[in-house]
Amino acid sequence: MCSAFHLHIGGAGVMMGDVLWKLYTKEQGDTIEKNYIFNETENNNYPLSLYADLDDRMINEVKKNKSICYQSNSFVTGKEDAANNYFKAYYNIGKEICEIALNQVRRQVESMDRLDQFIITSALSGGTGSGFTSIMMEQLSVEYDLKVEKNAFFIYPSQRMSNNIVDSYNAVFATHTTLEYCNSVVMFDNQSMYKVIDLQIGLDFVDYTQLNNLVSQIISSYTGLRRFSKINNNKLFSGLCPYPRVHYIIPQYGLLASIDDYINQELNEKSLISFVTKPDQRLLQCEMKPALFCASLIYRSKYTNPFLGQSNLTLQNIRTKHQETPNVFQCQSQNYTVIPELAQLRQTGVFFSNDASVYNYFDNLGKKYDQLYNKRAFVHWFYGEGCEFGEMFQCREDLQALCNDYEEGYHQCGLEEDKDIE
Repeated sequence: MCSAFHLHIGGAGVMMGDVLWKLYTKEQGDTIEKNYIFNETENNNYPLSLYADLDDRMINEVKKNKSICYQSNSFVTGKEDAANNYFKAYYNIGKEICEIALNQVRRQVESMDRLDQFIITSALSGGTGSGFTSIMMEQLSVEYDLKVEKNAFFIYPSQRMSNNIVDSYNAVFATHTTLEYCNSVVMFDNQSMYKVIDLQIGLDFVDYTQLNNLVSQIISSYTGLRRFSKINNNKLFSGLCPYPRVHYIIPQYGLLASIDDYINQELNEKSLISFVTKPDQRLLQCEMKPALFCASLIYRSKYTNPFLGQSNLTLQNIRTKHQETPNVFQCQSQNYTVIPELAQLRQTGVFFSNDASVYNYFDNLGKKYDQLYNKRAFVHWFYGEGCEFGEMFQCREDLQALCNDYEEGYHQCGLEEDKDIE
């Protein structure tokens, strides 16, 4: 029996993991493959996970939750954060605890019959989330070979809101690593998640718990294919990535509904598919019209429909370069929630797309990087922590090459004349 191992790195990655494992614990009683994400011993379910951060503030918050049986080797912390500096986490304080983290991973992997994949959560704006995630992915690739997939769920910098002036530096450096060491990267940004939550439920106040819940619901549906339906979920992302470098995925999720109004918001199957595939539900901000290489839908409901999507006009009308219609996967499970204000709906959907319009996001990220680098702003921070001459230039070149790959694909899809989405 195979298992997946979760890595939650940096402050944001740790808090995403906190919400995710609360959700997993609530779902565990109904799962078929109970050892896929848990190690069941002595009537206890121990999460197969590692929380890693260069300071202990966020991890101490996770440890307060006694309802989840974390093992002692599920946590690794340092004594000093990376101060929003990729190279401080990559070359200095992160390198010091990297071997400790790898040992904790080894001890847990030894309890598995077979390691299926690593699932990684992090935010690439900060120093730990970008730098320490990068060094961990590199070392895991050496230790477990490229046969063990690494599928990442990363928060990228928003284009119009930020609390970190060097977030574009950190994100570009980390993207350089994900090109080689990730099999797939599911991309989010906070601004888009705020917008989607507001569109779907219109809460008066949205905090990071709501954002983390949104990411967690998507990861849960992805792993739920294996846990509830015994479907090889590796096929989902491998089917979305037609070329090795082109593995950046944009997710969409629906439906979120308030506990006070869920009866009026519950959608039927046809309406749900139409809703979740709309471009305005994308959880990464792209200003261009979608141009899809490939796409997949996860339909989550306790009741399966063997004919799901076969005659659905919405799916049939979605243009993809490498598919006749998007792939459809069914996760046979009821929907759970860990936020009291949200309702547990009968059915939800996750739409993943390898969308060539993501070149617009990468292009804007590169321009933001250039605005700082052309003036050599804050460059001394990174050189002071071990950045070698030419590294910053090489990372920017790799981002531009990736952007060019996607832009070429966008034009091949025949949408270059379409107007931007308002």
